[in-house]
Amino acid sequence: DRVTGDVENFAPNAQIVHFDIDKVEINKIVHADISVNGDLRWSLPLLDEKLAAHETHLADRYGEWRTFVLDMKASHPFATRDLPDAVSPQKLFEEVQKWTDDDTIVVTDVGQHQMWAAQFFNLNKPRRFVTSGGLGTMGYGLPAALGAKLGCPKSKVVLFTGDGSIMMNCQEFATLHKYGVDVKTIVLHNNVLGMVNQWQRMFYNGHCAESLIGDNPDLTAVSASMGVPGTAVHKPEDLAKAVENLFKTEGPALLDVFIPADENVYPMVPGGKRLDQMVLGGEGK
Repeated sequence: DRVTGDVENFAPNAQIVHFDIDKVEINKIVHADISVNGDLRWSLPLLDEKLAAHETHLADRYGEWRTFVLDMKASHPFATRDLPDAVSPQKLFEEVQKWTDDDTIVVTDVGQHQMWAAQFFNLNKPRRFVTSGGLGTMGYGLPAALGAKLGCPKSKVVLFTGDGSIMMNCQEFATLHKYGVDVKTIVLHNNVLGMVNQWQRMFYNGHCAESLIGDNPDLTAVSASMGVPGTAVHKPEDLAKAVENLFKTEGPALLDVFIPADENVYPMVPGGKRLDQMVLGGEGK
């Protein structure tokens, strides 16, 4: 329901082909015109063979649609505001990218930071993005990052989390310290439960219920009390050096980055709307 919204009008002009290993999922919400029940390891290669043998040149057949999609992408690129006195989430990910490599494992909690990580952090290898997907499990990130580092000790592990999610399992900083597990934790700190707050601001006339968390404790003090050094960043001119210091610190460390509370994630589909009614943000946003 969170993905499809208006099920009756979901992609009305499309022919739906649904591949799924679980037969129960087929036609569960959206009717499939063609369904393939089976493991993608054999079903997708078979599809590839059949497409390759197709009489119609697919690049020509769908060229107009592809041009439309690329034009829309150019008009509405993934971007966050570049404000002179505030740290841009996009710039944060760009700075972190400078200190990572293709073997880096990125872990997220749940919320706006999760969406921005998916949009702005470029990954060139599979199995390097560890997230709870659509399950909405705040608190997932720190234990998952700990496990990822133990499972892949030669890889850098970076956790992107929010000031709401990190409070769910922050006691695991003590575990990182006790066993010397080198996880770099980066908090996108906006004093709100970002995704919930965005919905409340955009669709509930700014009536914010239980999404304001400006009274959280000092996260750098919390991590330091458990043996993990932490630094806070408030100004964009301090960001690059702070990220550098984070990755030059031996062992686990925390970077608490303050971002605007009213920064939004785009695109988004309002509840009950069709996918073609998604909110894209302003031009160039």
